[in-house]
Amino acid sequence: MTSRTNLAFKNVFVTTLVNILTFPLQFINRYYMIHYLGITYLGITSLYANILSVLSLADLGIGTAIVFLLYKPLAQNNKRKIAILMHYYKKIYRFICFIILTLGLLFIPFLHYLLHSYVNYPHVYLIFIIYLLGTSSSYLFSYNQSLLYADQKNRIYSWYNLAVCYIMIILQIITVRIFKDPVLYATLFVFTGFITNIFVSLYVKKIYHLKYPKKGKLSLIERKELKANVFGNMIMRISGVIVTGTDNILLSVFTTVIQVGLYANYTTITNIISQLMTQIISASTGSIGNFIVSKSSKESKQLFYNLQYINFLILNLAVLGILFLSKDVITLWLGKKYVLSPLNTILIAISFFVMNYRMLGWSFIAIYGLSKYMKLFSISELCVNLIASFAFLKFFHLGVTGVILGTILSTISTVSWQDPYIIFHHGFRSSIRGYFQQYTLNILIFLTELFVLSGLNSYFEKSIKSSLLHFIIMLILILIVGVILPNIFYFKKREQKYLIFLLKKCIGICFKQNNL
Repeated sequence: MTSRTNLAFKNVFVTTLVNILTFPLQFINRYYMIHYLGITYLGITSLYANILSVLSLADLGIGTAIVFLLYKPLAQNNKRKIAILMHYYKKIYRFICFIILTLGLLFIPFLHYLLHSYVNYPHVYLIFIIYLLGTSSSYLFSYNQSLLYADQKNRIYSWYNLAVCYIMIILQIITVRIFKDPVLYATLFVFTGFITNIFVSLYVKKIYHLKYPKKGKLSLIERKELKANVFGNMIMRISGVIVTGTDNILLSVFTTVIQVGLYANYTTITNIISQLMTQIISASTGSIGNFIVSKSSKESKQLFYNLQYINFLILNLAVLGILFLSKDVITLWLGKKYVLSPLNTILIAISFFVMNYRMLGWSFIAIYGLSKYMKLFSISELCVNLIASFAFLKFFHLGVTGVILGTILSTISTVSWQDPYIIFHHGFRSSIRGYFQQYTLNILIFLTELFVLSGLNSYFEKSIKSSLLHFIIMLILILIVGVILPNIFYFKKREQKYLIFLLKKCIGICFKQNNL
């Protein structure tokens, strides 16, 4: 227990610290991109990122499935089995790299249908090829990152990523100011992940000393389990990409890449928060897997409730920040002309909440190997999103509003209740009633906070003209209200006691390390 908690704490602490340190980089990157290359370049590259996220469906969810198979051999220190799995993973991902590269090259003749008149922007085809090479090449070494995650050492990846990001952003700033060259800027941007993966691969090779066997296969049971989970993960991934990864493509088709760029500024903010939340959850996934293997279903279910409360605390602050701070952030960062309407801001916040409340569930689905049950549910989400988004854009001409509404509608009507059903029915083998009771309580807490902060925000918007001062005051109020109110509602509940236990544990670990 102590070792598992210590590792989880180290991973979460390092991940959080690294995200805080890299947080400004994305804003700096976007500022220089718009200032020196223009909003059109931002829209085009955001569109390319969406296209390549769709092409990356070739991943098929194999990574998650193999990480699930790594927990047991790592716990048993079975290096031969680990080597077999990693070798298997390596060969598959090299094939995936080839598939993505091929599909991307075949897609080039169709780019002008999405770019419209902006196809005359300098080097649009060359920039797409650079993005394509960056995406496909990342698969050559990324399998090593999965081994670190399964072995609860993902903090190593975080440190390497931090160092590479800082070096690359400095190079980007220098080169874009001197040359104002979109091709050079794109090259430095997209190959950051690839360089990080190279360093991680060298670390894994040095630490694990894996000798990949020339012969060695998975057992029949393991192959069947892997195929079932890969297929389930594939459907989940397709659904996830259609729901979140095609927004810019649809906007480009029915509006312009300028609209893509404006929306991308807000998704930059939400993606930063999502990445932080995802990495915090991922940092503890190895510990969760270890806990589930050694504990009863009842204990695992309570752990889920405990972690869902922590997930809600973080999500709660994030959504309040989107609602009350994003206008100030965009104004201070880029200027008032890049601010979206209040309605779109509200919809972005709602979409962020319904999408990310499920985040912990994704980890439990992966850990329990339940992806095989998600096929029909994920397809339902995909279909609703495509139909709704198309209707809102084509017939109602709602633009950005329509894209966000499509995501909200598809999530609420399908996977927001289907995901927990799978976890509780097949994982915990228990009733789902407790989940929805907790969900309802959390919604009530959020609405109470919203009522309090809306009144305060209305007053300060009238009395304060400075965006910076308004941002600081509302940030302080959000932190106070967003922390105090949930803990009042959860007073003396198991979830709050677990949070206090973790905080005491973290303080104890910090104190011990400082004494050392």
